[in-house]
Amino acid sequence: MNTASPVLPDISCHEAWFAAYAAREREKECRRDGGDPSPMDLKLHHTMQVLAHARAIVAGGGFPPPLDRACLLAALYHDVARFEQYLRWHTFRDRESCNHGQWGVRILKRERRLKDEDPAVRKLVLAAVGLHNRFALPAGLPEGMARICHAVRDADKLDILRVMDEHLSGPRPYCPTVVLSLPDDPALHSDKVLDDALAGRVASYADLKSVNDFRVLLGTWFYDMHFPASRARFVAEGHARRLLADLPATPAYAAARDHLLHCLDAALTIPEAPDGCLS
Repeated sequence: MNTASPVLPDISCHEAWFAAYAAREREKECRRDGGDPSPMDLKLHHTMQVLAHARAIVAGGGFPPPLDRACLLAALYHDVARFEQYLRWHTFRDRESCNHGQWGVRILKRERRLKDEDPAVRKLVLAAVGLHNRFALPAGLPEGMARICHAVRDADKLDILRVMDEHLSGPRPYCPTVVLSLPDDPALHSDKVLDDALAGRVASYADLKSVNDFRVLLGTWFYDMHFPASRARFVAEGHARRLLADLPATPAYAAARDHLLHCLDAALTIPEAPDGCLS
């Protein structure tokens, strides 16, 4: 029986370009009066972590060529627009600036980053970058395209959990850019977000009213993990558990917190817990 790890595609030339592009955009921010490049640094590190998660998902199987290469490239480029977005608007909130998925597609075309790739790879990468930040994927996507989109979205969510856990475990006040300028007020909560958590639905950014709602939303992402490697990392890395455990001990949050923690506990022994943790 061959148990060797699969050989993954080499995208080092793309990684080198991305690092140089990020450094160039960062330098523009540094030259501004009062410029703060730290959010851009977070996005660069986030990209590398998302790529690492995508490699683990691809290594788990089910991504024959050209899906394997397209998945890694889409993971690398999924947030390419974040640097220009921050330079122009000093926010990562799409509603206050631009759709960073669609803007990323424009940048990849403008920079001709995929001109040497196979047309099938190019089509898959552009689709995954453009769709990665949608609340839900459109129905009827071709199977391979949907698989890549799900892999990138899983990998993206897994690292956002890390970023939010690290930030919300630190001192207050929280950076407005990271917490989407939401108020850190334990008296504020969204009934819709809490109802979604209890019903096994992924909560929406549009319904957030506070930082604590954001914690709950992050926990609901467990319902949307599509691959065994994604689900395993979601639980094993512990970020969601810490985010949920730090919710205020108020009646408003108790039921959602306990239910989501139950789902994480169930996933330790039940591989398909996202579908069966509503008991």
